[in-house]
Amino acid sequence: MGFLVFLVLMLLCFIAGIAVTIFVQWYLFNLYIDKLPYVGPASKPVIAPFSLPKAVLEEEPLGKEPAGSINALLQFLFQECRNTKRVRKWFRHRLSLELEELLTRTTTGKLFEKIVLRDLDLGSHLPAIRSIEVKTLSVDPGTKLIEEVELCLDLEYSGGFQLSIDASTRLSKLAHVSVKVNELSGKGMLKFTRYPYTHWCFSFYNDPTLQLEVETQFQGRSWAQVNSIIANQIRKSLKRKHTLPFYKIRYKPFFVKPEIDSLVEEEETQPGLLELTVVEATRLSSSPGPVFCNVAIDSSAWIELTHSGTASYLTVDVSVTKQPGPHIGINFKQEFISDKYQVGVVVESVSNPLCQDLKSGDIVVMVEGKNVQSLSALNKIIKQCQNKVTLRVERKLKLVLGNEDKVNQGETFGLRSRSIAAGDKTDSDSSNPPSSSDSPAKRSISGSPEHSKGIPRLSLCSDAEMEASKPQMFSTKDVPFSKVVQFNETFKINVLPDHKYVNLSVWSRGAEKNNLLGHISLPVKPHCCPPSPGHHVAMYSLLPPNPNLTTSIGNSLASHPGFEPCLCFGDVLLSFAFTGTGSSPGNQTSTSSPPTPAPSSSSSSTALPEIPEIISGPKHDFVRTHFEKVTQCGFCFKKIWLKDALQCEGCLMSCHKKCAVKAQAGPGCARTNPRRPSVQPEIITTPPDDINAQVLSNFYKTRINIYKQQRMN
Repeated sequence: MGFLVFLVLMLLCFIAGIAVTIFVQWYLFNLYIDKLPYVGPASKPVIAPFSLPKAVLEEEPLGKEPAGSINALLQFLFQECRNTKRVRKWFRHRLSLELEELLTRTTTGKLFEKIVLRDLDLGSHLPAIRSIEVKTLSVDPGTKLIEEVELCLDLEYSGGFQLSIDASTRLSKLAHVSVKVNELSGKGMLKFTRYPYTHWCFSFYNDPTLQLEVETQFQGRSWAQVNSIIANQIRKSLKRKHTLPFYKIRYKPFFVKPEIDSLVEEEETQPGLLELTVVEATRLSSSPGPVFCNVAIDSSAWIELTHSGTASYLTVDVSVTKQPGPHIGINFKQEFISDKYQVGVVVESVSNPLCQDLKSGDIVVMVEGKNVQSLSALNKIIKQCQNKVTLRVERKLKLVLGNEDKVNQGETFGLRSRSIAAGDKTDSDSSNPPSSSDSPAKRSISGSPEHSKGIPRLSLCSDAEMEASKPQMFSTKDVPFSKVVQFNETFKINVLPDHKYVNLSVWSRGAEKNNLLGHISLPVKPHCCPPSPGHHVAMYSLLPPNPNLTTSIGNSLASHPGFEPCLCFGDVLLSFAFTGTGSSPGNQTSTSSPPTPAPSSSSSSTALPEIPEIISGPKHDFVRTHFEKVTQCGFCFKKIWLKDALQCEGCLMSCHKKCAVKAQAGPGCARTNPRRPSVQPEIITTPPDDINAQVLSNFYKTRINIYKQQRMN
């Protein structure tokens, strides 16, 4: 019994010794690890620039080369895939599109009501490549990127590709046509290029040798007389579409057209910290000055932010699906816009349930890329549209503006200034009536976006006081223009549940104005908040700054089928790293600049308050009046000729007919009790706590000063 107890004690001591040894070793290991400097994961994405291997750069062109290995690979792939459902479905789809084009776009198609693909045989093998030659290998000396590769292929085919179609004529007769390719040979061009965007194409250098076997039946009976006619039509079609200088711009299967996933409105964005890195921009339009990029996160998708007087506007593109009938479900009105000092078209109400992005009060700037200045021009353009109408509107926005010297609180964001120019004349500047070209109603709206050099800075509130309704905005440094513009700047963005889109725009800085080169709006949840950790890199094509540019672009490829003008404005490479709620939020600053402390709740009070909107008083109730003696206009203080004008029944203000619209956009009717009409305008005071008192007083003081100057002159 004593020996057993001794063994148990020895076993317990042995286990205790093992545990103590492991604990001491673990403690010493942790102590050693804690003394090492903390490095952490990479804060920026690691993206190595593209470079060609030395073997390719040093290789000399060898002229024509045999293509035995390529033939073996292609023939094996065709052998295994030719009878799969996916391949046959693709061939049937492509042939159906060709037959539909024949039925709708050619004179021959007018004789038929319906053409259906009956049978399809892909043949016994693929075309064989007898030789291959590198005609062109263009490498940019600066970026070391391959700009274009052109291959010359000597092709030969005798695989017996065959198809048969059934056609129903307009005379209720049935026809059957079977075409088999016995031989096809010639030299073809296979070209890959990245300008103006990445695509490939194939075409024959000269007319290829083509031998066809055609069988025709009409009402079940052979009709050999038209076999040669059909064969000649196929040869002409091959020459017209697939022989240089004619070819079609293609993407699949090598490239995929860029598409942006749509946003589901019911989905709510997960709050957290988004690290957005603007890596580079390529294939931008030519720019004489440096290039910079603006990034903003907001609850809506927009193009740019403009500033006019005391108001700020977001430029938004909205697509409206037309409802059945003559109306599109949107009511417009034409009125004088005081912030812009011009007459514009404004959205009054929206009854179309398919147009939720359009809001009442939006100012219509363009329709289908054309400037709009009147209701008649708007209606004319909308009537010409078929199913969908693209509107570019400006939406009023409230912003928090900070002092110009607060550099540490925010980065400059490109605001376009639309204040009244010093040279613009008003009715009170001169006794001569303005011409139609100087009138605000006739002044054209510039279609090219531009930014003023004198830009107010946006003050950033603390995280506790940040509101989801206010966009967070960032801007990169100016980078010299090149074929590949390297930004490599990271922004830390606090994502809130109401944030839906990341709006990005690329600008060219000029001496007098900044020009928009391209823009894109990315839904936050499907694109910018990846579920897995780490940096996710993606490239996006930029949209044109003006929708009208897609139709007026003068590119040499515009005449070729498959050309996409919307892809000709460059692309941008972005990296996203998202951390959900629970991690320490970062500052809303660029990592390329020296770090600045995040503003606390106590320092947020230094930001200026929001600019209050002018609250209009009651509208003037103008009625046409004939005066018995000489009267002056209460708006412009000029003489009313012929003693025929308008007079407000509330404040008895006399007004020219031409000044009525501008007077209604002013402070509004000042009195409700009738009073004697006065030639000398008087200042009407209201309680000092009313915001209209100061605005109204300043308005009449300005008019009195103008009146006194005119009297002195």
